[in-house]
Amino acid sequence: MLSLSKISVEIARWRNFLLLTLTLLCGQIASGFLLISLISSVFQKTGSNFSVSGIILSLAIPSLILMAAAGLAADLVDRKKLIIFANSTIAVVVILILLTLDKVFLSIFLSFLYFTGNTFFFPAISAASAQIVKKSQLSAANSVFIFTLAGGQLTGLFFGSVSLFLFGHVATLIICLVFLLCAIIIPMSLPKLLPRKPDGMTLADKMADIAKAFMYIFSAKVTWFFFLAFAAIQGIVAFGGTIGAGYFDEVVELSIEKSPMFIFPAIAIGVLFGALFIQIPKVRKSFFIALGLGVLGFWASLLGILINTALIKGIYLLIPSFIFLIFAGFGAILVMIASRTALQQRVAHNYLGTVFGANIVLAAFFASIASPLAAAIELFAGYVNILIFGGLSFLLASAAIGYVGKRWNF
Repeated sequence: MLSLSKISVEIARWRNFLLLTLTLLCGQIASGFLLISLISSVFQKTGSNFSVSGIILSLAIPSLILMAAAGLAADLVDRKKLIIFANSTIAVVVILILLTLDKVFLSIFLSFLYFTGNTFFFPAISAASAQIVKKSQLSAANSVFIFTLAGGQLTGLFFGSVSLFLFGHVATLIICLVFLLCAIIIPMSLPKLLPRKPDGMTLADKMADIAKAFMYIFSAKVTWFFFLAFAAIQGIVAFGGTIGAGYFDEVVELSIEKSPMFIFPAIAIGVLFGALFIQIPKVRKSFFIALGLGVLGFWASLLGILINTALIKGIYLLIPSFIFLIFAGFGAILVMIASRTALQQRVAHNYLGTVFGANIVLAAFFASIASPLAAAIELFAGYVNILIFGGLSFLLASAAIGYVGKRWNF
C-alpha cells in the first residue's frame, strides 16, 4: 500500500505537470493566433507563397541562431523563471505587432522577434516536463506534451482563422495577447525547476560536462537516428505549411480567409488519433516512424494522382484534401512522439535542455531550407508533382526505416 507521503509526492508531480501542460497549451494557442493573422495578412497583400515562406523563416531562423544558447540556458538556470521571462518578452512583441500590423516587412521582423522569445521557451518547458515525471511515465507524458504542442497550435490556428474571418486582425491579436498573459501567470504557481547538478559544480564544469555528455550520447547511431527524425519532421511541416494556403487558394479554390477553418480541424483529428495510437505497448519506435512516413506518403501520392486525373476539380477536391490532412496529421504526430520519447529515454534529464536545443537548431535548419524550397518547387513543378513524387519519396523512406529498424532492433 502506498504511504500518504508517496501519494502526496505523486499528486504534486502530476499537478506540476498539469500546470506545465496548461502553460504550453496557452503559449501554443497564442502562437496559432499570431501565425494565422500574419500569414493571412502577408498572403492577402502579396498573393505569393514566398511571402508565407518569409513568415515561416521568421519562425525558423531564431531557432537556428539562438537555440543552442537557449538549450544551454535551460540546463543552467531555473526553468520556471526562463518560461516566465520568455512569455513576458513575447507578449511585449505582440503589442508592437498590434501597433504596426499594416506594414508587411515590419510584421515579418516582429514575427522574428516573437519566435526569438519562443526559442527560449521551448527547451525550458521540454526539459521541465521530463524533469517532473518518472522515467516509466515518459511515454504517456510525451504523448500529452506533443499532443498539447501540436493540438494547441492547431486550436489557435483554427479559432484564430474563425476570429480573423469574423472580427479581423486586431481582435485576433488581442486574443493572442490574452493567452500569452495566461502563459505568464500559470507557471508562477510552479516550484523551482533547477537542473540537477553535483554540489560545487561551476558554469565551466557544467559546460564541459554537457560537452562530454554530447560526445557520449551521439556516439550511438540509434540516438542519431531519432535526433534526425525529430528534426526532419519539422522541415516537412514547414514545407507543407508554406504551400498549404496557395494549394487551397489555387487548386481547391478556397480563399485564405476560409481554408484554415477546414485545414486545421482535419489535422487535429489526425493528431488526436496518432497520439492515442502510439500508446500501443511493446512496439519499436522505428516502426511508428516508418508507419508515420508511409501513411503520409501514400495519401499524398493518392491525392496527387486524383488531381492529375482531373476527375474531380475545384471545390469538390475539399473532401479528398480533408482526408489527406487527417492522415498527414496522423503520420507527422507518430514521428514526433516516437522520436522525442526515444531521445528522452536515452538522455539524462539534466542534459535534455541542451539536447533539445541542439535538436531544434537542426529542425530550424531543415525548416529554413524546406520553406523557400517549397515555394520554388511549386513555382516550377506545381502542386500535383509535389504530392505525387513527394509521397513516393516518403514511401521509400518508410520502407528503408522499417527494414533498418527491424534489423537493428530499435
